[in-house]
Amino acid sequence: MGARILLTLTLLIASQSGFSGPTPGQKELDIDTYIEKLDNISHLPDLLPVILNNKDFIGLTDEQIENLEHWRKENRGPLLAVMKQAARKRVEIKQAALSPTVSSARLQQMQNDIFRLQREILEYKLSCRDNVVRTFNNENWDSFFLVLAGEDIGVSVPVNFAEK
Repeated sequence: MGARILLTLTLLIASQSGFSGPTPGQKELDIDTYIEKLDNISHLPDLLPVILNNKDFIGLTDEQIENLEHWRKENRGPLLAVMKQAARKRVEIKQAALSPTVSSARLQQMQNDIFRLQREILEYKLSCRDNVVRTFNNENWDSFFLVLAGEDIGVSVPVNFAEK
């Protein structure tokens, strides 16, 4: 009987460590994973890295490059901060959804916070897009579409790109 109690207590203690929640390193890994997923569910692609990596082929002038890099310098940090915050909120809501003490109203509030952050991400991406549209000329667009045709970024080249 004593061995049985000892075995039960050992199993109970061992199982408790599984319920203690994610470790800080695990949580950071989850956040990075969610940032990748957030980028995948965003409806606007991240084109600036592709543009800057192919700036010579696209035929960007020094002034155009400076303009695009200035936008990136000003906005990349804040954009990544919002993306990380959204990723953390996604982890938090998934954990909260499993707690019987969290109300439906609280979960709705948490989801609304995520929607707000996703809207901020969208606004950053639209700002970047607008900057690219203002910066590119017709030749840049033609070369950029050729670059896109060779890239695997989940964006297809517009059929009528030559008709701009």
